[in-house]
Amino acid sequence: MWAPLPLCLLSALLATGSALLCEVCDSEGESCSGPLQLCAPSEGTCVKLIAAFNVGTNSFTYTAKSCLEPANCKTENFTLTYGKNITRRVNRTCCDTDGCNSGSIRVPAVSLVPNGWQCPSCYVLGAYLCKNMKPLLCTGAENQCIDIAGTLIMGNITLPKASAGCSFHSSNVLRPGVKKYAQFVVNVVTRVKVNPPTRTGGDNKKP
Repeated sequence: MWAPLPLCLLSALLATGSALLCEVCDSEGESCSGPLQLCAPSEGTCVKLIAAFNVGTNSFTYTAKSCLEPANCKTENFTLTYGKNITRRVNRTCCDTDGCNSGSIRVPAVSLVPNGWQCPSCYVLGAYLCKNMKPLLCTGAENQCIDIAGTLIMGNITLPKASAGCSFHSSNVLRPGVKKYAQFVVNVVTRVKVNPPTRTGGDNKKP
C-alpha cells in the first residue's frame, strides 16, 4: 500500500514542474514588478503590455504582466491618433519560457511628420457613436483610417468610447469581439471599420 504514494507525489511534482512561471503585476505607470506565479495548464504564454493614452492635457500609462492563453497572445504594437493630442499607443510581447516577461518595454513612437494621408476623426468618451467627424492629417506610419467603438477595461478602470482617426497596426487584424491583452486588460469591441485613407492633395491612390 505504500508504493503508490511516492508515485503520486512524483507525478504531482512533475506536473507542477512543467507549468510555466510568469511575472504577474499591473500598475498605473511605465513599469511594474511582481512575483513569479505558476500559470494554469491552459496558460502557456507570458505576456507583457504597456498602453499609453493622451487626451488633451491628460495622459495615462498602464502596464501589465501576466500568464495568458496562447490563443489570446500575439506580439504586436499599434498606434491610433484621433485628433490633436488625442492618441493611444500599445505595445505587447508574448513569450513562453519561465520569467521571460520580466523587464519593461516602451510604447511605440510615432513621427509627427505628415505622411500625405488623411482620415475622418472623432473621440467621444461614454458613448458608442461618433456624430461629428473632422478631417485629420495622418503622420508617420499611420496609413489606415479606423472607426471603432467599445469598452476598454484595465484593472478597475472602465472606458466606454467611440473614436475614429489614423492608425497603424502591426498585425493588420482588427475585428469586433472580446480581446484579452492580459489578465487585467480586456478590450470589448462592438464596432470596427478599417478603411484606406485619402490623399491630402486629392490623389486617392491607396497607400
